[in-house]
This record gives sequence, C-alpha cells and structure tokens, in this order.
Amino acid sequence: MRTFKVGDKVKFLDQQGGGVIKKVISPSLVNVEVDGFEIPTLTKEIVLDFVEDKAGKMFTSQSQFTNEDTAMYDENEDINLPNDEDDVRQERLYLSRKGQEKEKGVYLAFVPCDQKWLIAGEYFVYLVNNSDYTLLYSLFLRDEENECFIGEDFGSVEEKSRFLLATIDDKQLEKWTNGVIQILLHRDKSKSILMPANYQIKIKTSKFFKEGCFEESGLFVEKALLVPIVMTKTQDIAVDYEQTLSQRQAVAKKLQDMKADNVVVEVQQTKPQSFFDKHLVNRHEAEVDLHIEELVDTEKGLESIDKLNIQMDYFRKCLDKAIEMNLDKIVFIHGVGQGVLKHNIEEELQKFSFIHYFPASMQQYGVGATEVIIGKNRK
Repeated sequence: MRTFKVGDKVKFLDQQGGGVIKKVISPSLVNVEVDGFEIPTLTKEIVLDFVEDKAGKMFTSQSQFTNEDTAMYDENEDINLPNDEDDVRQERLYLSRKGQEKEKGVYLAFVPCDQKWLIAGEYFVYLVNNSDYTLLYSLFLRDEENECFIGEDFGSVEEKSRFLLATIDDKQLEKWTNGVIQILLHRDKSKSILMPANYQIKIKTSKFFKEGCFEESGLFVEKALLVPIVMTKTQDIAVDYEQTLSQRQAVAKKLQDMKADNVVVEVQQTKPQSFFDKHLVNRHEAEVDLHIEELVDTEKGLESIDKLNIQMDYFRKCLDKAIEMNLDKIVFIHGVGQGVLKHNIEEELQKFSFIHYFPASMQQYGVGATEVIIGKNRK
C-alpha cells in the first residue's frame, strides 16, 4: 500500500485532474485540496503526480523514482513503509464529555469509512487504549480453513490513544471478528501490577448490518462499534505492594496457626460466570438481543416456529433472571419482521402486575425494541 504524506501532489484515477494532500486521516483516507476545497479521498483512488523536469528526471514533492522503479511498482503490492509508520497509525483519542465518562480500559473498535450509510463499505479497525497505561498487544486471527491462529499484528499503544490495525471491507469481516488478542498494561511507576489479559474475539458478522449497531461513544468523532477487551477497574491484580511485607507475613502465620490447630480453611471458589452477565449494562439494567442469529450458531434446518420457540425460551429465561437479580430495567431487542415475536413478548409481560413495558428509545434501538421496567413490589 502506497503511503502518502501532506504536501504530496496526486492525480485521481477515476477522473481527470488532481490536487495536493492537505491532511492524512488514516493510511487509507486523505483530504485532497482541489481549487481551495478539501475533498476526503480513499488512497486507492489516487496516485502520485510525477512531473518531468528539464533534465528528464521524474520526481515528486516527497520521493524520487527512476523510470525503472516506476515500471516495476505494483499498486497491489505492499512496499516498505517509512520510519514514521506508527505516527500515522497512532493518534490521541478524541474525548468528548461522554468519552471522559467512558469506563477506562481497552476496546476494539470498528468505524465505518462511510458515516452516511454506516452498514456498507469499508471499516477502520482500531485498538483503543482508553487507560492510564501503555498497552502492549499481540493479535491473532483465526484461519478456519487451516484450523489455526495466524499472528496478524503486535506492538504498543500509548495511553489515551488509538491505533489503526487495518482497513477492511465486508469480505474481511469474518476474518476480523474471530481471533484472540493478548494485552499487557504497563506503567513505569505503579503500586499494583495488572495481570496480562487474554481475550477471545468472537463477534457475529450479522451484527454489523443491523440498524443502531454503530453508536456515538465519546471516543471517536464518528459512530463506531466498540467491543470491550479489558477494563482496568475490574482487571485482576498480580502484585499489590500496598499490602506491606509485614501484612503478608501476618496472614501466612495465621494460616499456619490454623493448620496447626486442625482448623479447616475454606477455600473461596471463583463465582462461575452467569449466562446473563454479558447482557448487563450496569448493576441495575440489562440489554438482550433476541435476533435468532444471536442465539444459535446456525439457523440451518430451523422452521419459523422453531426459531420463535428458541427466542421465547431465552426471553423467559432472561426475564426471570432480571427479576431474581432485582434489576430495574431490561431492554429486549426483537426487531420488526411480522411482529409475531413482539406480540408474544407482550402477552407474556401482561402476566406480571409489577411490570410495565413500552417501546424503547427509537434513537438508540430503532422501532424494534421493548423496554421493560420491573417494579419493586414483586410478590
């Protein structure tokens, strides 16, 4: 992929004329000034404008090539990037007021290049470091054909920065939504050391083509799909030096004394993760997507009635869990379709005297979601 810089003179491939690059937005998108106007342009749609001087040599504002070099250059081939490649791919986060309130941590972000249509075209894939640590990462993507993981990228991202991993199209979504990313958060001086994180990337590609998938997050000017990878607030601590050596010794001595007195020491077991945890928005609210592709790995062989039964069973299971956990609100995303699923959900909700329901926010969910408020009197 050819790397362009501010000041490069370029020509358009699909039309006459050209201009000068005024801003590099990403490796695949630049602003080209034409007649005083800056036009966002994909780099695959432009080439460097070579000018012949009196000596017959070819040159540009940034680079010089011989005729032989030009003849051998293949636009489909990768060439060596300059030393400042990371400077192009890494940039400070845009933090609006909403972004400043965003939970600190690491996110994988998919940003549509076309912010008008959103669900069509190419995507920028970013690793977002919204934390106070320097981030070291290794990214592996799943090769289903050969049944293995392939190392895609590795590197570092500064605190409060984002790093452009790739620009992909619809055909590459399957590849970039299935993999593993390893994260290490580093700080030169810290009282506690965070454990390394190993996160499995598993996103259903159908999610990208749903209305409302891409939202304003406060971390980008553009709308994006954010996938939480590591939250620093909840990340396990490997070493905490706020606990002094004397405290650790005291705990060790106490355990030895208990063992000597034949006292049974109860080992605290890690609480198993509930199926419902992934739906929690916060301590009081949950959000459940009932689209069938979110509930089953494949729809092959399923009749309409089978799909409806699966969706309603999961709806009841989630509603019961929300009541058990004393949640205040749960949103069920059911889509529009023929309205059968919505009708069945409303019939079920009418059985509960302490439940109130109504259409969820159209701005956030469109017209295919129902908001359920769970009252306190749940007898």
